[in-house]
Amino acid sequence: MSKMRLTALVLVLLVPVALMAQTAPVKGDAILKHPIGVIAVKSTELLAAGQVDAYQALRTKEDQDEWKKASAAEKQASGRRLRENAPSPAVLADLLRQAGELTVNGDMAILGAATPAGLLRQTFAREGGAWRVSFGPYFEATLPPAVRVEGPALTNHPSIAVVLSYVDLVQAGKTDEAITRFGSANAQANWKEQPASEKRDSAAFRKRILPTRAELTRAIASGGVLLVEGERATLNVIKMDPATASKSTGSSTTVAIPLALENGAWKIAQ
Repeated sequence: MSKMRLTALVLVLLVPVALMAQTAPVKGDAILKHPIGVIAVKSTELLAAGQVDAYQALRTKEDQDEWKKASAAEKQASGRRLRENAPSPAVLADLLRQAGELTVNGDMAILGAATPAGLLRQTFAREGGAWRVSFGPYFEATLPPAVRVEGPALTNHPSIAVVLSYVDLVQAGKTDEAITRFGSANAQANWKEQPASEKRDSAAFRKRILPTRAELTRAIASGGVLLVEGERATLNVIKMDPATASKSTGSSTTVAIPLALENGAWKIAQ
């Protein structure tokens, strides 16, 4: 057989394989009935229930092996991030019905949806004939346009009382109490996971970077800005560092304090 004929035969044989590698996208309600859709829903149900170990059983073998090697602290931190990034089962189902698209390419698959509510992405790999989660579910919600709060409205905003009380405790060397009383659920969880040495370093850094109550009050009145995006917000103020005997000129630093709205109350987000 000539080299040209052999090449042509190889090309003919490869074409069907290439065509079969990627199937037509599955869309809408049909995704929920597809084996991958069933796994996607199950993954959100397990994460919503806090069953991270059971969720890991849906992952690829490589991911499962890495999970088994992780320390308790690493598992706790990873589990929290997974739960925070995953949509609820109800939100997942709505996203898939509205704009879901599942593309299978050989032993890989991508599940996604783009709606006004946000973007969804999850990927899968086929191992031993069974589909496994290789990434996600990850949902990035669309944030509403930022609302700028400043001037008298900022002084009277309910988040300001929380921030002032928080910095009082931090400057008094009571960071643990500050986070316990005024931190968000996520901030409290992160704080509890840190070893004592990291807590000391973090407390020292917060005390150094944050202004005192008096400094913060002046900074808020003289140009502070609160940017509110739904249930998230950031207070931006300028901290002035005056000249000292060892420093001939003063300086200024922009301090950003992240906030989160939980159960109707503003909390420090980090």
